[in-house]
Amino acid sequence: MTRPEARRRAESVDVDRYTIGLDLAEPGDFFTSTTTIVFTAREAETFVELLCEELLEVVLDGAAQPVEAFAGGRLPVRGLRGRHELLVRARMRYSQDGEGLHRFVDPADGGVYLCATSSVDNAKRWFACFDQPDLKARVSVRVQCPPEWTVVGNGAATRTGPGAWRLAETEPISTYLVALVAGPWHSVLGEHDGIPLGLHVRRSLAAELDRDAAELLRLTADSLDVFHELFEVRYPFGEYHQAFVPEFNWGAMENPGCVTFRDQLIFRSRPSESELLSRANTVVHEMAHMWFGDLVTMRWWDDLWLNESFAEYLARVVTPLVTGLPAGPDFAAARKSWGYAADRRATTHPVAGNGATDARAALDDFDGISYAKGASVLRQLAAYLGEDMFLGGLREHVRSHAYGNATFADLLASWSAQAGPGTPTGADLARWAHEWLRLAGVDVVTVETGPSGTVLRRHPPEFGPAADRPHAMTVTVLPGGGAPAEVVLGDAPVPVPTAGPGEIVLPSAGDETWATIRLAADQWERLPAVMAVAEDATARAVAWNALRTGLADGLVPPELAARTVAAGLPNELDVVTARLLPWITAAVPVYLAPGAERAAAITILADATWALLADAKPGGSMQLTAARGWVGLTDDLDALRGWHRGGEPLGGLTVDDELSWLVLERRAALGDLTPDQIETAYAADRTASGLVHAARCRALRPDPDAKAAAWAELIDPASTMSHYQLSALAGGIWVAGQEDLAAPYARRWFDDLPATAEFRGTMSLARLAELCFPALAVAPETLAWAERFAARTDIPSGLRRTASDGADDLRRALAVRGGAARVA
Repeated sequence: MTRPEARRRAESVDVDRYTIGLDLAEPGDFFTSTTTIVFTAREAETFVELLCEELLEVVLDGAAQPVEAFAGGRLPVRGLRGRHELLVRARMRYSQDGEGLHRFVDPADGGVYLCATSSVDNAKRWFACFDQPDLKARVSVRVQCPPEWTVVGNGAATRTGPGAWRLAETEPISTYLVALVAGPWHSVLGEHDGIPLGLHVRRSLAAELDRDAAELLRLTADSLDVFHELFEVRYPFGEYHQAFVPEFNWGAMENPGCVTFRDQLIFRSRPSESELLSRANTVVHEMAHMWFGDLVTMRWWDDLWLNESFAEYLARVVTPLVTGLPAGPDFAAARKSWGYAADRRATTHPVAGNGATDARAALDDFDGISYAKGASVLRQLAAYLGEDMFLGGLREHVRSHAYGNATFADLLASWSAQAGPGTPTGADLARWAHEWLRLAGVDVVTVETGPSGTVLRRHPPEFGPAADRPHAMTVTVLPGGGAPAEVVLGDAPVPVPTAGPGEIVLPSAGDETWATIRLAADQWERLPAVMAVAEDATARAVAWNALRTGLADGLVPPELAARTVAAGLPNELDVVTARLLPWITAAVPVYLAPGAERAAAITILADATWALLADAKPGGSMQLTAARGWVGLTDDLDALRGWHRGGEPLGGLTVDDELSWLVLERRAALGDLTPDQIETAYAADRTASGLVHAARCRALRPDPDAKAAAWAELIDPASTMSHYQLSALAGGIWVAGQEDLAAPYARRWFDDLPATAEFRGTMSLARLAELCFPALAVAPETLAWAERFAARTDIPSGLRRTASDGADDLRRALAVRGGAARVA
């Protein structure tokens, strides 16, 4: 649906309620969905959306309608004006790609689990609806299912008989937020401040949930308390359930009353501190949506950033309060690095006002800009407005638009209404928002030294227009040059303290702004020594992001990047190390061609990671993080073979299920695992996780037949594999050291993937395309193929986006391998 169509329909239709009936008791790949929609029409004709195998019945106000009019996913409804009741009954297919009503069979015990994901526009894949965010309605659900199942959704669930459930009617919500999970769940229930709480997992994860339940319930309760105080509005959707579901596309989805998470967040094996922080941040992020996104929802998809940026910002504020963990450095290392990569590409886009023509276009722009950049800009805005004005406007926005829809302009008006003496006016706010939120691209902040001292200078983005963005930040001299200086950087250069021998000048040392940070040309070589001793974790996280972009821009040689990471590891937090090691492990093979230089850089990193592992506290989180990093870097097969499941290669380090599979995947990539050995490993861990790991091991093997089998499965419309298994195969095709073996699949990416759009969901296709993109085929011909592909108009926009981003990365890699700085 296009935006003009949605606008016209919103002007002509008001939706009162949906009553959804689902027959999930029949075996096989299909279910029956019966939807009754009560709505008011101001015009004679409209349409509802539905994607089904067979439309069985349409009844309007008691009169049967012809089903032959249904075409292209749209059901015309004619002869309207006034209040009407429409019944639509259809035979639907369960999905394998996580979109619509996804069906999963647990290999551990044969249990069948369903999860309905309606976002972004997939509600029509399991019930008939007006599928756009600004037609909110009340929703109730009735379900027939096997008698041993439990059903949970947006409204409170009541078992009304054997295999019969009723979900209570909700307050008005958007169709993309309608949720349902069904299956033989293991559940832990609780209550806080009068709000019923629930945690749900599949039966094979019962012991793991029981281990974590008390902490998850405490985290939920404490976060509710903080948000009640922050918004001054109580949680508005009755019960609060959190379901950890299999084969979920997203990290989580903020469905009111029933938040769904990928069930990898219920850890089978010992988690690191980084994983615990990431899970807590996800729980808090989704809860923030209950107010910003669910209670108040954007009118159209181009304001989707409002949901995600605010949830991201609020999670960064609240997570440290309820966990005591270092969320700030983690945000810089994980989220901002993701956002910077997106904002430095040709496909960059504004945070706000992207002009999305339809839901798919909005999904294409659903990236690190929508999350991390938006959250970072909101942090600047909070400082610009002051806490009282910022929070006052936020509270007013939530109160005045509760259970409705609002735009960015409405939010600006709520803030402007808080203006008083000495605060920014509405006009000030509009100018600020235009520069930061409606103009694309990331400014470059450089440190420049000369005879007269050191200055900061702001440069326009490589991609995107020049903008008058003021950068309020602190500047410090590392490793320890006194108190940070506070500056506001605009058009004019700003003098800052000068670094002495062995020191660097670091802008945005408190991670205050959104900018590409470039050190002075003579200071990059000082980074290894500085990162080994610098005390401020946030400043180090900023410097790591500068190193990332400096490497990509050809300002930092790959060997120097490897040495800097190696030197900084003993001084770093676990949560940052867990982000740093996967990045440098992937980056070195991109920027260094196979040969002695690449091998030397990998050896530097492997040796440093082993040293970190050897020195780590036995049984501590850093020991686990270092172990994972070393396994991904080493080629010492004798050592790897000794890391067998259940063993203890170092004091305090047990090779549990997940670490065992990591070792097996590395051995597979090094050619030290046979198909029979993979099957034996899966037989010993016949779980959903084991199934995916075994698929990845098969694809990782340096064998032409293994690569051919993986590729054939990826492009086969008749494949019965889930998108998790396919993702494992896709990620195993391109492996450092196997470039020649994978070479045939560089060209085939561009030739074969377009046809898969006919049978892959939008999210699944985008994920698979990214995982198997020939990023290691760093050659002019690969770049040429990607550029031509990105310019085509006969293929889905998501594939074009992947090709364009891949071309940008290839262009940078070619420049670095050629020894030239891409950016002066």
